Amino acid sequence: MSQSQSQTERQEYYQKIARAFLEHQTSLFFLPPRDVALIAEWEKLHIPLEAILEGIDRTFSRQLLRKRKKRIYSLSQCEKEILRAYSEYQERLVGKKAALVEQTEKISRAKQEVEACLKNLPQAISYLREPLEEALACLEAEKPDEAVLEALDEKLEEMIWDETSEKEKTAALEEVRKEYPEKSDYQLSEIQQIWLVKKIRQIYRIPHLSIFYY
Repeated sequence: MSQSQSQTERQEYYQKIARAFLEHQTSLFFLPPRDVALIAEWEKLHIPLEAILEGIDRTFSRQLLRKRKKRIYSLSQCEKEILRAYSEYQERLVGKKAALVEQTEKISRAKQEVEACLKNLPQAISYLREPLEEALACLEAEKPDEAVLEALDEKLEEMIWDETSEKEKTAALEEVRKEYPEKSDYQLSEIQQIWLVKKIRQIYRIPHLSIFYY
């Protein structure tokens, strides 16, 4: 493949993802830098366009069915469904037997990440010990309950937000205000929470509990 062909395909990858998201999120006209950076991460992981587009559609479809609706402002909110779609995509490619092996490997990696986090849990996030231990117990079961792991992941993120200082929240709000200047204060507060929780997870290397991330 020539360099020009490679560049064209890369541009198409970004453009189709942006178009798919913006078709649903009509209040945005372009993706903010953080969303573009997230696409770059998916590209490095070689997540196919098919899985990403399917994950985006699923995210917005699920929101319509929820009793407590939550607006989607960022591609990061689509990541869970994208990874779920990617997992299913891999299963279709490799077949059921190989998929079971892949699933076992994912569970093993998730377990290792949670164990490592618990072993070296910083004092600053010691409040997360309980959900992490619950997740580890679930991962050690003969057949881990994926719904339980997802619920624990959501609980963990809520705890991170609740324990974050007002100073950090204010700084995060200023950051997202720069990237989403057209958003209302209510919309900014939702984006602020997503951005800040992800940042803290990265700083302290807090693992995801859902196996779709592995």
